[in-house]
Amino acid sequence: MSDLVLLVEPGSTGAEKALARVHDVLAGTSSVALIAKENQDAAIAAVGADLPSTPSIVLTTSGSSGLPRAVELPVIALRASAERATTRLGGPGVWFTALPVTGAGGLNTVVRSLLNDVHPVLWPGLAGAAHFDGEAVLPSLRETRARARAHGIRCYTSLVPTQVARLVAHARAGDIAAVDALGELAHFDAVLVGADALDDELRNSMRAYEINVITTYGATETCGGCVFDGTPLPDVQIDFMDNGRIVVSGPLVAARYRDGESESLRDQRWISNDLGRLHLGRLQLIGRIDDVIKVGGQSVALPLIAEQLRGLADLKDIAVLSRPDTEWGQVPVAYVVDCEQEDATLRRFAAAAVGRTSIPMDVVRLDALPLLPNGKVDRQHLLER
Repeated sequence: MSDLVLLVEPGSTGAEKALARVHDVLAGTSSVALIAKENQDAAIAAVGADLPSTPSIVLTTSGSSGLPRAVELPVIALRASAERATTRLGGPGVWFTALPVTGAGGLNTVVRSLLNDVHPVLWPGLAGAAHFDGEAVLPSLRETRARARAHGIRCYTSLVPTQVARLVAHARAGDIAAVDALGELAHFDAVLVGADALDDELRNSMRAYEINVITTYGATETCGGCVFDGTPLPDVQIDFMDNGRIVVSGPLVAARYRDGESESLRDQRWISNDLGRLHLGRLQLIGRIDDVIKVGGQSVALPLIAEQLRGLADLKDIAVLSRPDTEWGQVPVAYVVDCEQEDATLRRFAAAAVGRTSIPMDVVRLDALPLLPNGKVDRQHLLER
């Protein structure tokens, strides 16, 4: 294994070791590839052995739709991202790190902290070392607020929708620790939520608890979140290709993929696999390229189906993907959690979402959606079912 690679163990001890290496990178003395130990085989192969030409942090993409790719993030891009995010948020703060530091969301909390000479609060349950629930996170949330008060600065955290949804669900079920955790988050100056789209119901639930939620859009290729609440950070430009693909340009774009040249990532410009548009001057996500399929010759947006089905009262969670079909070309597949509705009812609701009277759709019933360490739905795992 290359000296470039640091295998990061789950929990705060592994994150502390990663933090020390990140400190050296930001000081300009070395480079490091941060790899989650549980995903090491494919990730190490993607990273390779050659050293970056300038001090950099190498992360691998989530691999939610296939094999991961290694992305080289030079210090200049990491600094650009952290400085612009800190300015947008209103100043330095103590960060509660609840996302794995091997992903852009968790790494950002560490980089923003170190560049402002503030040590983050590293959750002991990082990367699956513990379940994210009220009892597990409450001590760290209180510690974050206490440190912020002691230093006279702000406090922040970055979460994924799954984590917030779990706290809200537990609070509604009468879990006092979850209620207290949401109460602590209400005192944070900002709670960034990214990775997957934040649906309106969950956003409204957070606001009902008076949590200052800021939705973010970005990727490993953009050093994480580069659009806050639909508005790009300073010096970040959002454009669209003819098919609606989002293009991000600016100083926080990664240097390269380590598996070779790519037209989608070069010269501080990244062509995403996400579809979007400007709505009232703000970026609105539509879905991924592979989320718009042809069913019997008609375009069908899978996110619209998922949004429609979420309106069913007894549906706990859902993901809608597609699979090839000899008759229709492609068909949607709805992976539903704790749903008592019959398949025919789900198909009727799905058809209404795309303006049709009927639609071919498979339904797979699960106890829970499989998740990657960063909280995203493991699409590849679902497609293999």
